[in-house]
Formats: sequence, structure tokens, C-alpha cells
Amino acid sequence: MATAGFSAYLPGPPDVELEFLGETGHLAVRCIVPAPRHPLPVVPTDTEGRDWRDAAREAIEAAPPGRVLALGVRTGRAEDDRSLREKFPNREVIGVDIHPGIGVDLVADVHELDLAAGVASAAIVYSGSLLEHVAAPWLVARACATVLVPGGYALHHAPWAWPTHARPNDFWRMSPDGLRQLFTPMLGFEVVETGSSVDVRMQVEPHPFSPDDPRLPLLAFSTTHSAATSWIIARKTTEPPAVTEWPYTGTEVAALAARYPVDGIAVSSD
Repeated sequence: MATAGFSAYLPGPPDVELEFLGETGHLAVRCIVPAPRHPLPVVPTDTEGRDWRDAAREAIEAAPPGRVLALGVRTGRAEDDRSLREKFPNREVIGVDIHPGIGVDLVADVHELDLAAGVASAAIVYSGSLLEHVAAPWLVARACATVLVPGGYALHHAPWAWPTHARPNDFWRMSPDGLRQLFTPMLGFEVVETGSSVDVRMQVEPHPFSPDDPRLPLLAFSTTHSAATSWIIARKTTEPPAVTEWPYTGTEVAALAARYPVDGIAVSSD
């Protein structure tokens, strides 16, 4: 019960149901909570999985010779930039971002990464917590396929259950299966591995409700488990389609990409 904001000790046997009655103003709430022998919420036993860092390191070693295009890597500290580049030993790393800043070698819109960096210009395309901020991630996936050499690797991780951030450019949340749909064989990718990481608990905030409030059933939701982030490693096996139709160039969507806040970078205090 501690994760719900309070703790309680009730002497008695396990495997029973507890009935909670509460009143707030003119609203009475009744909630039945099971009290099993195991902790709640039940966390699936398969959530550990592979560590993203281990999987990424193996993919970096397996990738063909060539440079790295690191997307959305603008940072507030030179130390962070150095730490990123050290992940790719003996490779040239080109930092790409929509705004100039520390770690940025190429100012470009990643929706049109192939136009900025060139076709078959990289052995690895990497991003961390970028895909939720792009207006059309499917276009970014196609651009990744275009800039990769045959056998090159796409390495991406993105949030799945995560607070809203960097508004107004926070558009998407992606599960491992969602990332599979982006880096699909239809774009020339072979999915090598996907996974998730960082266990979180989620609960509905008990703000005041009125008796006729359609949100009232939300109070019956139990605290639930989820992974916070998802990741994918995909290898380019064939060329993507020559033409992918989606209105982008010259539209409002192009201007939307540049709306990502310049000060939307968290700088650690240490």
C-alpha cells in the first residue's frame, strides 16, 4: 500500500478482500482491494530481459565499418557529449539535431536525414529519446533506412510510459511492438532484437470527482505495472522503397519539427 501514498497494517489472514469506504465532500467511494500473499501489483516475471546497453554494444561491434549518425543528441554539457561518443569506439560520430548546440555537428531535420547526410552514408544510426519528439516517426525510420549502408544497424530507444516533457513537441509513446512497426521489413529492416527497461508503477490520481463524473470508474483501477522505455535494434537487409508518399516537404509539419524548445534539455546538477 505504500506506493498508493499511505501504508497500513491489518492483522489477519492473507488471500482475502478488503473493503475501503471513503467520503470526500458529497461523494462516497467504495473500493474492494484483494490482499493476496504476493505483493501488488503483480509484476510479470519476464520484465527483466536484456539490458539495452549490452544489446547496443554488441550491435555496434557487429556493424560494418563506417560512421555513426547520432540523432537528437544536443546536450547541455560537454561531458555528456564525450560520454555518448565513447559508446562508438574507433568510429566517426556525427551529432545531428534540429538546433545547434553542444554535440551537434550537423543541423538538420531528421525527417529528411537522407537529404542532409546522404544516401548510404552511415553504418549506424542511433537515437535515444528522440522518436517521441518527431512529427512523423515513420518518415524518420525510412530516412534511417536510406542513409544506412547494407548491413548497417539502426539503434533506437524511446519512452513507453513516461511523463510529458519538452512540450509542445512531445507526440508519441512507443512499445517494443510499436518500434517493430516503424523499423519494418517493408522498409528493408530485419529486426534483430527489441526490449524494454525501467519498471514503473502507475495509478490514477484521486482528484475530486462528482457523482456524475464519467471519470469516476477510473478510481477502481488498481496500481498497474509497466516498462518505462522501449528499444529496438534493426539491421538493414534490403533497400527501402524508392518512393514513400506522405505530405511533408513544404508543409506545416516541416515547421513543426523546429518548434522543439531550445531550452528543452535537462542539465544534471552533478
